[in-house]
Amino acid sequence: MSAAAEASRAQAPGKGWVPLTGADCFLRAFDDEVRRKGSASHLSQCVLSLGAEFDTEGFRKIVAEAALEHPILRAPVRRRGWVGLPGYATYAAAGAELPRIEIHDVTARIGPEPPPHVVARLNERRSLRRGELLRFDIVRYAGGRQGMDLVATWVHMLFDGAGIERFLIWLDEVYRQARSASELPAPDELLPPSPHTLGAGERGRRSREWQRWMEGLADHPLRSLAGPLAVCRQDLRYELLHLGEDATRDVCARASEHAGFLTPMLFYLAAAIRAHHAVFRARRVDPGSYVVPLPVNLRPKGREGAIFRTHTSLVWFQALPESVASLEGLIEVLKAQRRDAIKSGQIENGAYAMEFARVAPRRLYARMARAALRGELCSFFFAYTGEFSEGLNSFFGATLANAHHVAPVPASPGSCLAVNLFRGHLNATHVFQRGVISPEERAIFDEQLRADLLGAPSTLL
Repeated sequence: MSAAAEASRAQAPGKGWVPLTGADCFLRAFDDEVRRKGSASHLSQCVLSLGAEFDTEGFRKIVAEAALEHPILRAPVRRRGWVGLPGYATYAAAGAELPRIEIHDVTARIGPEPPPHVVARLNERRSLRRGELLRFDIVRYAGGRQGMDLVATWVHMLFDGAGIERFLIWLDEVYRQARSASELPAPDELLPPSPHTLGAGERGRRSREWQRWMEGLADHPLRSLAGPLAVCRQDLRYELLHLGEDATRDVCARASEHAGFLTPMLFYLAAAIRAHHAVFRARRVDPGSYVVPLPVNLRPKGREGAIFRTHTSLVWFQALPESVASLEGLIEVLKAQRRDAIKSGQIENGAYAMEFARVAPRRLYARMARAALRGELCSFFFAYTGEFSEGLNSFFGATLANAHHVAPVPASPGSCLAVNLFRGHLNATHVFQRGVISPEERAIFDEQLRADLLGAPSTLL
């Protein structure tokens, strides 16, 4: 039997069980943490800005066909038995709803973000056990004359940033009849993982090494903008900074100059740290240190097209306030930490640590992190996803004018910056918990971020 046929058989309703990866389980634990702390779910969004030609009915048809061909899109997530390993119960997907698609008509576009009632999808509660994993909202402005937004919202463990981009490309390929709905770019991605080359003892040792590395960050305690909230109703909003071609060209040149062609994310991470630092300075509050986890894409060569589940590890960065005064100096600190993390194998160690989430209780990881970091998870979340789905210039018959990610963030730390590029334009999405950062502080954040991205003078730092 071919790998494609085995993958299809493995996920067929009535027969299928797709085990969660370690990274999936890690994010499942975050979903549990968000539910306990804020009565919502750990959700991500992706927004496509489209022309009026978007084929809504064709999109409905292809999404339904995709969910029928690939039950993982609506499969209940549960353990196998009372104490078995968790997975997608694709055999039970036939009893779950198809991904919902709702249309909203809005009189006129007011800003670059979708309307508030669509952004509010980030604060909904989804049932993993009922397979409520994915939904879409289509926002038509002036009946479509001012264009449309297609907003995908999903439980973050189903896709990572690269996965949702590949999924959207794949949907459009099916629409254009470039491939069938049963054909995945990486046909064997839903099969059980290959056996480990390292024994359980060595994997355990490397997992503990990663945990000790993370715990060592507490030698310089941190404070997020939200603080270590015990319980707070999740109410996320976001603002999008969208730069034109000339400004983006200047930003990319600065990123290459200061951080290097291969590591531009360190330039954007440094700018994000300094934007948060400007807010702490305005509050006259000591941040202690800045601790930020950065996701690392672990898709192996030849598997860049893998769509489902998450393929990431985490690298931790820490910056003391005295290193934040200079953008260039901060980037050098981050470069050194990245080199040390790679040299010491911490990226791989993080993947091994996540694997143990498959057998550990869901709440263990958040409990360990908060205990190590004195009640906090991190200073803020950050993601840099690079160029969005290069080559995807139209989507279901409509011109694709822009696309950006909205990354998830728990109510504590309450702030996240996600950066991506789209055809010569830069998008910086600042997601924040309502009440964590005031309008005046958001203006400070935006001013400092722009100044560092563009090399403009600033009096804030």
